[in-house]
Amino acid sequence: MIFSDTIRYALIGLAYLALNRDRLVKAEEIAKAHKIPRPFLSKVLHELAKRGLVHSVKGPRGGFGLAKDPKKITIWDVIEAFGESYKYEMCILVPHKCREYNSNPCVVHDKWEELKQTVLNFFKSTTIAELAEVEEKHFFPKL
Repeated sequence: MIFSDTIRYALIGLAYLALNRDRLVKAEEIAKAHKIPRPFLSKVLHELAKRGLVHSVKGPRGGFGLAKDPKKITIWDVIEAFGESYKYEMCILVPHKCREYNSNPCVVHDKWEELKQTVLNFFKSTTIAELAEVEEKHFFPKL
């Protein structure tokens, strides 16, 4: 899988919050809608709050909301927020060797670098607003 569960749940949560910008949303609502573990999602949402991507309000009327415009949050922002950018920056065959010995890279280095740049450009240009559009069509189709 291209994303860890942490990143996947963060993207799901952010997209859900983008679709519900008019109110605070509880972690259990998102977890139930997407059939994901509430305790894990709750930890992910709290970490996103620490990173300034969401805000949280405690109490019975509390929940989570986006702290930024969903058009200004990218997949890459989320990957970086959780310190997972290194996973997408190394070579796939010999991760440390290629970085240390660029004069003698592995046999797939050049091909991977080209593909990697395409993937990174996708992550850096795809926003939570776009993910929310997909979620809305998939989970809330118009009747």
